[in-house]
Amino acid sequence: MAAFGYICAPSVMLVLALSAAGAVSQAAPPAPPPAPPVPPPMPPASASAKAPAPPEIDHDAHMHASRERHLSSMATSGVHYERGVWMYGDYKQDVDVDTPHACAQACQADEGCLHWNFHVVHHRCDLKSHASGHNSDVPDWISGNSIRYKPEAVEL
Repeated sequence: MAAFGYICAPSVMLVLALSAAGAVSQAAPPAPPPAPPVPPPMPPASASAKAPAPPEIDHDAHMHASRERHLSSMATSGVHYERGVWMYGDYKQDVDVDTPHACAQACQADEGCLHWNFHVVHHRCDLKSHASGHNSDVPDWISGNSIRYKPEAVEL
């Protein structure tokens, strides 16, 4: 006949069974703890490195290149154009066109327009009525006249 007894160990109580033959058996040990979660894979070294910053843009050089490109596209257009901007006389602003050719055509098609200005970087087209003067020192605009424009006679 088997006898059962309890033996106390520091913080663990074991149940021991004593067999008739004197052999001591121990209860089954507890299940092992679950394995720790597997960490996510590390990205390749090249992917974790920051991409190099794009080169800085020289805005002045970009503007000059854009102006020269647009001026050369106007060379064979047959439309009056020049570097600079017509001052004052705002008639319509930010007309929806993409080129100085289209800006000149928009002015020509509108009876109230005498001059046009085209911004070479932002592709902005402004139509002018009676402007008070032209400023040829403004490098980021191309401007022109409608064929309706007749310069006022200057008295001497």
